[in-house]
Amino acid sequence: MKKFGKKNRSYALLIISSLIITFFLTSYSSVSEVLLSSERISTYGAISYYEASIPLLGGWGGIRLFEVNRFTGETNDAPRTEPPSIVFPSEVASNTEMAMRKMKEVGYNAVRVMFESPLLETRPEWGWNDAWFQKTLAIAEALNLWLIVDYHGYYDISRVKDEWVAWWRDNLISKYKDAYDKLIWEPINEPVMEGLEGQDAVDALESAYQEWVDMCRGLGDAHWIIVSAVCWWNSLPEVDWFPTVTDALNKTFLNRHFYYFYEWNMDRWTVEQAQAQADHCYQVIVQAIQKYNRPFFSTEMGADYGVIEPPDARYKGASGYSPTSLAFVQRIITNFDSHSGRIGYILWPAGDWAKDWPGGENYTGLYGGMNTWGTLLTYETFA
Repeated sequence: MKKFGKKNRSYALLIISSLIITFFLTSYSSVSEVLLSSERISTYGAISYYEASIPLLGGWGGIRLFEVNRFTGETNDAPRTEPPSIVFPSEVASNTEMAMRKMKEVGYNAVRVMFESPLLETRPEWGWNDAWFQKTLAIAEALNLWLIVDYHGYYDISRVKDEWVAWWRDNLISKYKDAYDKLIWEPINEPVMEGLEGQDAVDALESAYQEWVDMCRGLGDAHWIIVSAVCWWNSLPEVDWFPTVTDALNKTFLNRHFYYFYEWNMDRWTVEQAQAQADHCYQVIVQAIQKYNRPFFSTEMGADYGVIEPPDARYKGASGYSPTSLAFVQRIITNFDSHSGRIGYILWPAGDWAKDWPGGENYTGLYGGMNTWGTLLTYETFA
């Protein structure tokens, strides 16, 4: 073999060095591109961290955990023996599965399942049951739906805060912290701060949520968390109703619920005034997103006109609506869909309990509001 001279050896070393440098630069560039494309760096003060992408969610709520055991007709309350479940072999599809399949068919990607406060309520069919939850979770996962877990309480923070945190710790977070990554925790439905008003109410709510978030993250849970505004009224400007919560993972949504109830708007019961109120609500949300630098996700809104029937009512009860209340929720949806990046929402209710009251003469079907005013909505679908 011919030996290299000094000059040839120098050229060879130069070529090899160039190849090594090119390899490392190319590798570093590729790795950097992957990291930066999968995660977005956010900076708050002196703290920098990676922020997971924010999911865009849309769907229906009001489905009780109990409905995973119910099999009633789509157009009446008679027992149903079909179709078969696509999740549990040899079983009939439950009302819960039917509702989730319907949501998927019409372009939604999220469902909000509810149970009443295990600490302050006693109705078994509306309560918590771990076996029911496991079946519900299996259906959502099979259909690739986001599952919002709605602890449908109001006064737990005011009356039994410590027990509320402990209940979540022992019954859900410790058991399901490593479960389906599309779970979303809603620690409380509409937090009412009894005996407190103004900034005192917001501060107390903020402290309670912070304790809950610290418990959750301390156990290693990484799911998204819903943080709700003070309910149902506060003397502060509306943008100030939201608590500020520190989350190491930065995975919290701001939340507030929206309706246009007749009893509160009798002197403003026109389509135009309902739409104006919807525009006002949207502007409050935009202000909140800017002020708190957090994404917004309304976990409950709808066309329900409340407990007093307006002159233009259609149907009755939880699935009832009027052209005026429908115009309100439609306008909010239109505003949410037009917002840069869009804003997510859950409509209420799709539960099988939400039929006409009291006699059921106008049975709204298996899907509650999806069978009535839900069919009249115009909206952008969700992936």
